[in-house]
Amino acid sequence: MVLHGKPVWESRTLPVFIFSLYLYITLNMQQIEPFKSTSPEETFNFAKKFAQSIEYGSVILLIGDLGSGKTTFSKGFSKGLGFDDVISSPTYPILNEYSFNDHYLYHFDLYRLKSISEFLEIGGLEYLSNKQAIALIEWPELIKSIDISNKINIKFEYVSENERLISLQ
Repeated sequence: MVLHGKPVWESRTLPVFIFSLYLYITLNMQQIEPFKSTSPEETFNFAKKFAQSIEYGSVILLIGDLGSGKTTFSKGFSKGLGFDDVISSPTYPILNEYSFNDHYLYHFDLYRLKSISEFLEIGGLEYLSNKQAIALIEWPELIKSIDISNKINIKFEYVSENERLISLQ
């Protein structure tokens, strides 16, 4: 490879480029501070706003204990996308599907599944690959071995009765 008429390894601009790249990565890839929610309404509104920055084709893994705010987040997220449906926890049906203007929201709750093969049997990979949809997945630990290139991890931490920390990872 040639840079400024010299082989790259002889170029003085290569170290500058590498340092600039390092700075860019360091400054732009920093950990985002967790959002501190002090009520279900704050969690709902945070999710509603967050949804407006997410592209269709994304898979959002909601990680957290029972009662940490995952379903409340899902309700706000759906409203932020423009869905009017009442979002409920998909614990018993495993998957709730919502549609709006040729777009879809797939809300999974994998808590009751015992193996990854059960996820595959319900067409899980097909749902995750739909570019006209966003998938929200509660209890995603079961599918951690699946390579999902367009995923966003969101961790929910129960701090107290009225306080949660929501972290993008």
